[in-house]
Amino acid sequence: MPTFTRLRRTAALATTATTGAALAAVLLAGPALASPTGPAAATSPTGAYTFRTLNDQHDPTFNQLLGINRSGVIAGYFGSGAAGHLNQGYTMVQRHGQPVFRSENFPRSVQTQVTGLNDRGTTVGFWSSMSTANQVNDNFGFYARDGHFHEVNFPTASAATPPVDQLLGVNDHDLAVGFYTDAAGNNHGYTYDIGHRRFASVTVPGATSVTAAAINDDAAIAGFETNAAGATVAFLQHAGSTTTLAYPGATMTQAFGVNDHDEVVGAYQLGSGSTATTHGFTWTPRYGFVTVDDPNGIGTTTVNGVNDQGDLVGFYTDNAGNVDGMLATPTRITTTVRLRPQPVGTATVFEIRGGRVAARLELTGLAPGIAHEVDIQSGSCDVLAAPVVQLPRVTADSAGRVSAEVVSGATMPKLRTASLMVHLGDDPADPTANLPIACINLGAWNGKTITRPFTPLSGQHQYVWGTASFRYNGSTQTLAVRVKVSGLQPYSQHAAHLHTGSCAAQGAVVLMLPDLVANRQGVASATDTLTKVAMPPHTGSEYLNLHLGATSQIVTSAGQPTMLFQPLACGAVH
Repeated sequence: MPTFTRLRRTAALATTATTGAALAAVLLAGPALASPTGPAAATSPTGAYTFRTLNDQHDPTFNQLLGINRSGVIAGYFGSGAAGHLNQGYTMVQRHGQPVFRSENFPRSVQTQVTGLNDRGTTVGFWSSMSTANQVNDNFGFYARDGHFHEVNFPTASAATPPVDQLLGVNDHDLAVGFYTDAAGNNHGYTYDIGHRRFASVTVPGATSVTAAAINDDAAIAGFETNAAGATVAFLQHAGSTTTLAYPGATMTQAFGVNDHDEVVGAYQLGSGSTATTHGFTWTPRYGFVTVDDPNGIGTTTVNGVNDQGDLVGFYTDNAGNVDGMLATPTRITTTVRLRPQPVGTATVFEIRGGRVAARLELTGLAPGIAHEVDIQSGSCDVLAAPVVQLPRVTADSAGRVSAEVVSGATMPKLRTASLMVHLGDDPADPTANLPIACINLGAWNGKTITRPFTPLSGQHQYVWGTASFRYNGSTQTLAVRVKVSGLQPYSQHAAHLHTGSCAAQGAVVLMLPDLVANRQGVASATDTLTKVAMPPHTGSEYLNLHLGATSQIVTSAGQPTMLFQPLACGAVH
């Protein structure tokens, strides 16, 4: 919201736009407010947005970015309004990644703020003819197009002294919103149709003061009001319906911007007085509140504008006490995963003294902590047969790995065809535990050393493979997931989890996806959007596991993996 040095003589000025001081110092404190019906509030981590500080170097001590359009053009101003730091308006574009500021000031004005703009090149704001020591000055609204400025003031017989009139936002239909202050110090919101030069009041039932701060192309208006209880709360108004927005536990909530998706932005205050903190927010009807703090200004951040891409502009106070312009671009990352069968590894099989057989096993992609029966069978990996030689069991470590050398207790006969088999569990009498999960064809066994890679057998499943894609939107903290897997048993159900670590070193679950259910052809396909996802999948440090069992089957009541935790397929996030 504009921090124009408010040029008023009454304490009530703090209920509208802010003064030249940090926002938290001037917002009215009120009773704690309950959240409106809808989702609970969430905190947006730094990773949800890419933050950039943008300051006009004419006054690097004070900049505020107040509006942004679809093309990324930004409206704002520099200067706190104090002596030697007059408010000076500008628009800003980025060329080759560098900000380019263009001065925009009302003709013959002493101070100007550019508070909003649309996609058609219309800007709005307010100007002053004064710069008093106490920063109580007159304010007059304006709009500008093609370098031509036009003053706009709501017609009233009860204006404040000096007058206060501001335009704060404008949509692509050139319908602007703003407010004026009356002689009693109360604000009155209004719309102004630029094409028809027509005013209309914006009212909120029960409010004693109303500020209309932003308007989208569907004529939904965002702003804030002082209600009958004296609390300052935000609102979103459309077609005669008003939604009250009060951040849970906040002493004050103000809305300053809204885009065509009804994404509202603003600031809320926690506490009061010298210990108060100010935090930016976004709010959507579906996902509710999400806190947005610039990492350089946690507790001093205001979000003042938002475009249809979800880009945010605002400002924060840094450690040196300077007010810096902020641009926050939502993280939008699309990552892919190629799922490959598990487990994988190698074995070296050789004969030792006495005709016994030994095997050095290196396996990854196993269920952590699960013991596995290992044996040598007569025949190839294609057919499960009775074991000819039993080898000692092996147990996967906490990362799902086996690195062991095992030696048979019995001699190994000469076989025309032999295979080394690893089973799902360690109980041959249990049909599930006896399922094969990895095998090596040894061919004709004559005692010679053989080193070969394991073939994943995936239990009763065929050769399992698939793909997955993740599309993350930081502004809404949503993750759109699309998964398709083939080679499954018809109608089987499987848990799918995003883990930290790698396929070769299993780690903790960071995100649970909906279970996949195969059709009669053994193909499982699913698309879903997960909400309240704080961070995008991490490239190189996270992976997707498709498990043998369903979510209800893969862990014990104590949270430990069962045999059915066994990964069927795994893929690293790229």
